[in-house]
Amino acid sequence: MPEYKALMQRLREREEQRQYERMINPPAPGETFDQRFPNAGARSFNPAISHGQTGADEVDEVTYADVNRQMILIINILISIITCSVFIWIAARRWSVPQRLGLSMFGSGTVAAAEVAIYFGYIRRLDEARQKEVKAVERQEVMETWVIDKAKASGNADGGAVRLRKGGKHR
Repeated sequence: MPEYKALMQRLREREEQRQYERMINPPAPGETFDQRFPNAGARSFNPAISHGQTGADEVDEVTYADVNRQMILIINILISIITCSVFIWIAARRWSVPQRLGLSMFGSGTVAAAEVAIYFGYIRRLDEARQKEVKAVERQEVMETWVIDKAKASGNADGGAVRLRKGGKHR
């Protein structure tokens, strides 16, 4: 047991000596990749650029949720066109085949044109709403303030300060 205590004391003293040496003589900072290879910046290893995109700062506005919503929309439009043409085909069962086919095609074409017009109207309204939101000035009013140190406090303590922010997104 006394040998163990002596060993532990010696190890503690060595570690304290090492810590003291590190405090007095800090090791040289390690060389970074940019320092060693100044011409090979981060942009050259950007996978977005190497796959044909234009830049790293460019934000891709299409997300998986958008793609999923658009695929559901396309499927929905196709189902409505097909069901409309089938219903018209069945409803005109007493007509001749060329007349049924023409009526069915005309009806499904009308439904397709209506679906496309509704979709473009929806997209136009979304764009208008986005532009309106960006142009809107958000007005915020401080309702209550707390004064911690009256010597350092400056400004209006009754809550009359008004903050204006331009743009629709909060940061």
